[in-house]
Amino acid sequence: MHNRRGSSNKSAKPFDVRKTFGSYSLKCSAWQKLDGVSTDDDATLELYRLTENGEGVVGGLALPGVLKAAVVLAASRASLRRVVDGFEEEGSNDDAEEEDEEDEGEHSRFETFEKNSFRSPKFWLRWSGVPARSKASKSLSEEQYETGLGYIVFAGNDCRKFKATINCSSLNWKDAPVTGHKIAGRSESDISVTWGKGEVEM
Repeated sequence: MHNRRGSSNKSAKPFDVRKTFGSYSLKCSAWQKLDGVSTDDDATLELYRLTENGEGVVGGLALPGVLKAAVVLAASRASLRRVVDGFEEEGSNDDAEEEDEEDEGEHSRFETFEKNSFRSPKFWLRWSGVPARSKASKSLSEEQYETGLGYIVFAGNDCRKFKATINCSSLNWKDAPVTGHKIAGRSESDISVTWGKGEVEM
């Protein structure tokens, strides 16, 4: 008994948030049921890197014909709120200041997510974009950015598969179910992703 317990503790590794980085193919029945959506089109989630403050994961969501959005994942609602508040109040904060802190900070940025090291890592999600329905109902000059919440639960620490939900008020989606599987992993990428109407770099 003791040996078994000891070996399982030894083999337990902290969750590495970089395992989330990659391209995911999505299935979403709420999206597939909408008029004008072609099942030949691929719905995808791309996850690229951590946010500057290390509390969120930056990505992009594509539901072709319906929604293209910037996405941020965080390990708790509180940290998600902090990340999004930072984007929304920031406009342009050029932090060329503290390069010295970067090496020390690099390690702790990834440690932020180690507590999320259960067998099924869970993340709150918020997206920002212009749903096609709201685009169609407004003049082009009045495109209305929306944000919505969601939730992702990965099937394991390798982050190969997940189950999720997504909300979108203009599409009347409330906890619409989404599943995803990883089609390619990636190392941290600096692909440009912007948040909201002010196009704040994430």
